[in-house]
Amino acid sequence: MEKFELLIRGGEVILPGCVNPERVNIAVSGGRVAALTAEEPSAASVIDAAGLCVSPGFIDTHMHDEEAEDGDTVEQALLRQGVTTAIAGNCGSGPLAADIRPYRKKPWLNLGYLTGHTKLRENSGVTDIYAASPPQAIEKMRVLLLHELEAEGSFGLSFGLEYMPNTSAEEIEALLRVAGGFKNIWIPVHIRADGPAAVEAVDEIIGYAHKYPLRFQISHTGSMCAFGHLAEVLDHISAAVANGCDITFDCYPYDAFCTNLGSAVFDEGFEERWGRGCAYLEVGSGPYRGKFLSEDGLYAKLRKEAPETLIIAHVINGAEVEECLMHPRCAVASDAILLKGHGHPRAAGTFPRAINIMRKKGLSLVEAVRKCTSLPAAMAFLDKGEIKPGADADFVLFDPQRLVDRATFAEELLPPEGIEWVIIGGEPAVHKNEIIGGPKGRLITRQTFAAV
Repeated sequence: MEKFELLIRGGEVILPGCVNPERVNIAVSGGRVAALTAEEPSAASVIDAAGLCVSPGFIDTHMHDEEAEDGDTVEQALLRQGVTTAIAGNCGSGPLAADIRPYRKKPWLNLGYLTGHTKLRENSGVTDIYAASPPQAIEKMRVLLLHELEAEGSFGLSFGLEYMPNTSAEEIEALLRVAGGFKNIWIPVHIRADGPAAVEAVDEIIGYAHKYPLRFQISHTGSMCAFGHLAEVLDHISAAVANGCDITFDCYPYDAFCTNLGSAVFDEGFEERWGRGCAYLEVGSGPYRGKFLSEDGLYAKLRKEAPETLIIAHVINGAEVEECLMHPRCAVASDAILLKGHGHPRAAGTFPRAINIMRKKGLSLVEAVRKCTSLPAAMAFLDKGEIKPGADADFVLFDPQRLVDRATFAEELLPPEGIEWVIIGGEPAVHKNEIIGGPKGRLITRQTFAAV
């Protein structure tokens, strides 16, 4: 009888198409699922999963580890909450492959990158975020993007239009035409405006989706649209999909967003846009961490002297965020970002928190997990997110009754409770919040999933 490398025994497994988890043993060899069986075949290692739910590893299609200093911390925080595969470089920040490769030779989880519009701009000589790009710069961007998609295996092109407020339609469309020359290209977009202008900003992307047969994803829809406008945005997206547009979206389960104070997000007028001012803006990094920008002229001081400071903006309508999570086209994604180890608790708590919110609102455990696994995988053209013979052996073993996020705005890296094991490629990576050994992940490219 064949001896397998690993046997996960006695767990309640979330299988493709199942209504409820099913008790089945999982045999693993060569980093893949070798068999699903009621038998207990011989294995070099055995994990007793009795009383635990066995899920595909969570898939985070929106996170940020582009900065070398905090990349490992972000990845480890995601790993402890069950993320086994992630896509970085959203919101236009995706690096060129040559810039990131020296720092990410062996990631903590399976990791791929998007090419960022912002980085294309910077590498084409456009460093002013408020500038329109001249034709010669746009042509340089096109050449760079072509190389990243063709030679480097980038997963797609990300835009951060709110951070580059004067980006022209001509510039956007020039890059979309390049992307349109490839199969399975994914276009996540941080839309041009939040608050009351979010509907118009989403309509801009819908317009591109009508014109270009590409998959567009509205990034962190809750943080952009949950200001009383979410229902209208979802109606517009649903109508566009019904008319043949390929549009999806993601959301994280918090009523506060986080970004750098020096960005255009905090330009004049933000208080009117959100209906809330500096008293709701908490410093998330640096020596003033935990203070609010209403204190002692802190907004002006940090905006001028430390624009990289992360700000946690407690301005989002939480009820709308929850409704967004429940939408059938919405995937869970963290938007994790840290600066010197500090920032928003979404880096450590997103997936357990989202699962619990969705279950409390009536979604089954299987459907809640699907929005953390197979749905984001399908959105990003990843052949992952399901437990079946031949699939990558990436798993999260957790107790559904004890699963809870613990990360707070004061202690943003506290790992969740209830996750017993995280397994990547058949190798245990986390046990009871403790990381086992070194990195178990691999760098992935679009070519990794060329057959999808």
